[in-house]
Amino acid sequence: MRITAGEFRSRTLNVPDIDGLRPTSSRVREALFNILGDIEGWKILDLFSGSGVMAIEALSRGAAHVISIEHDREVCRHLHTLAQKFNIENRWNIQQASLPKALANIHGQSFDWIFADPPYQVGIAEQIPLWLQKTNITTPSLVVEESVRARPKWPQDWHVSSRRYGDTNLYFLQQEADS
Repeated sequence: MRITAGEFRSRTLNVPDIDGLRPTSSRVREALFNILGDIEGWKILDLFSGSGVMAIEALSRGAAHVISIEHDREVCRHLHTLAQKFNIENRWNIQQASLPKALANIHGQSFDWIFADPPYQVGIAEQIPLWLQKTNITTPSLVVEESVRARPKWPQDWHVSSRRYGDTNLYFLQQEADS
C-alpha cells in the first residue's frame, strides 16, 4: 500500500495479513482528501484504524496530530512499528481499546475531522454518531466508510450525504446546529 501525497508520498507500508483488516483503497483516500482540501495543522481522530493508512496519509498531508483507536492488540503493535518507521511517534497517538471505552478516555475533546472505518455491514457505523454525542466529542466533519450494500440508519439530528466509490460508500455526517 502506498501513501498518495505529501511528505511520505510514494512510500509504502506493509499491511499485515490479519483477518478482517481492509485498508482504504488509494482511490477512495485520494477522493476523500481532495474533498477535505488543506488539512494542514488539523487534529484528527481515526476510529477503527486497522492498517493505519488513513492516519499516515493525514500526517503526510500536514495534519498536526492523529489519535488512532484500534481494538486488536496485534494490529496496534503493527501501528506502533509504522509510527517508528515513519518517525511520527510524537504526532500519532495509537490507543488499543474498544471504541466506547477509548472515546470515554478522550471525553469532551474536539477534532477538525473524524474518520471511521468500522467492520462492514455489522451495524456499528450508525452507532458512531451516538457514541460521539454521549462522550461530548465534537467535530465539524465525521466521515464513515461502509460497504455500498449496507444501509445504515443514521440518527435524525445528523445531516448525511454520501459518495460512492466502487463497492465503498463514504458517508459525510454533520450534526445539526440545534441538537
